[in-house]
Amino acid sequence: MSAGTGWNGPLELRSSLSIWGQLKEAAVPVVTYWVWVVFSLIVFTVAVLGSGNNGGDDVLFLAAFVFATLGGLAVGQVCAFLRVRTWVLLAIGAGCWTIFFVFLASGGTAVMSNEYFAAFVISCLFLGPIAMTGGLWSLETNRALWSTWLPMVFTVGGVAIWADEHGAIGAWEQGQKWAVWDLVTLMMFVPSVCLFMLYLVTRETHRLAMWKRGPTSPLMPSVQERGVSRPRITLLGLLALGGLAIAVAGTSAVIAPFLWRTHVPDDCEEGGGICTDGGRGENQQAAGDPDRSGGGQKEGDGTPQLPGGVKEMMEKMGEAAKEAAGTICSVLSVAILAVIGALLAYRPVKRLLVVRHLRDPLWRVPPTHRIEQCWRLVEIALGDAGVEPIPGEDAAGLARRAGPVLAALSPVEVHGLEDVAEVADRVRFGLGVGPDDVAVMERFSKWVLDTVWERLDDKAQMGAMYRGI
Repeated sequence: MSAGTGWNGPLELRSSLSIWGQLKEAAVPVVTYWVWVVFSLIVFTVAVLGSGNNGGDDVLFLAAFVFATLGGLAVGQVCAFLRVRTWVLLAIGAGCWTIFFVFLASGGTAVMSNEYFAAFVISCLFLGPIAMTGGLWSLETNRALWSTWLPMVFTVGGVAIWADEHGAIGAWEQGQKWAVWDLVTLMMFVPSVCLFMLYLVTRETHRLAMWKRGPTSPLMPSVQERGVSRPRITLLGLLALGGLAIAVAGTSAVIAPFLWRTHVPDDCEEGGGICTDGGRGENQQAAGDPDRSGGGQKEGDGTPQLPGGVKEMMEKMGEAAKEAAGTICSVLSVAILAVIGALLAYRPVKRLLVVRHLRDPLWRVPPTHRIEQCWRLVEIALGDAGVEPIPGEDAAGLARRAGPVLAALSPVEVHGLEDVAEVADRVRFGLGVGPDDVAVMERFSKWVLDTVWERLDDKAQMGAMYRGI
């Protein structure tokens, strides 16, 4: 959490605060985020069930949504405490999505006609990885805004479903922009914005508390802060936060309807809601529209067809998966080739660039740093010969250990090794820089590198190119 640690999760192993104390600090944003996510799921569930989609399949898939969201959220937050990096979860999610779409594109639609199996697959392979990222980002520093999309998706989705199924969209298309908001949609939207603001404040309070106790923090306390000195939200702050949240929600509610836009068929009048035979006007959006009321029937029989039916949904997902299968395979092929290319080229390219800079710096460097660069070039050469530097070893000691190894490679002596070692040690221990030290280091370090490289056979040179430096 603190500067210089290289980690941005909810726990800091070198913090002055105990692990239990850090867990207590993280409990407030964790609980706040869970309350917000649960509220957004309730909003989405009420909107779906209140719009006539209350059949057995709909309830089953709503349960799958809840299970995948809460389960993925829990796994993501556990991963945050275990210090799992974001790219790991993104890789897992990409793998799950790939398996899901390849399964559908390869004929899995028929198997998915079983609603229980379909709900399980969708929740585990499709929705679960999405919720895992939200849970991980809900506790990572600088990722708070990234995590807000998970509850906001359910909130906005619930508002849109309720407005669409209760005729508000038709009124909006006729120019009554604010008609999309009623008591129910406002009760869905405003509390979610309040929880959004509260969550951001708790995250910032948690970040401040952890930063003040970090290993490199200049404000690390000598005693545990209590009372008014402890970062916390006061009653006045909560009131101000509530007022700000209501103001933000009200402003968004006023502006948003003027930013929305829906597709209008070609034979419809823009904004008038009047369509010819091919379109759908205002009258069709009323309760008598079978497509919208859920009372539509299949041609040729009297069996009702629910808009959220598993079979219809699986057919659409199967068609979309088949269309995307070629693109997915192409992207995967390119990604695999890119990874293979990176693995094959990374170390050789890195070595070429590093050696090029050490031999002839790309920018001006001070004499002491230039001497360090030249000795680093010698260390690379000796490492190619199999003599790696030991931590804490001086340059003269490395040169002595390398002598017998270099003599075994070739009877030709490597000139200047002792000279550069003597200069490197003198500069390293702060004994001064002579007027010719930089020139000596540049000349003999290049000589050592070129001489050792020429003594290596093809196999050893190939191994040196892929050796980590």
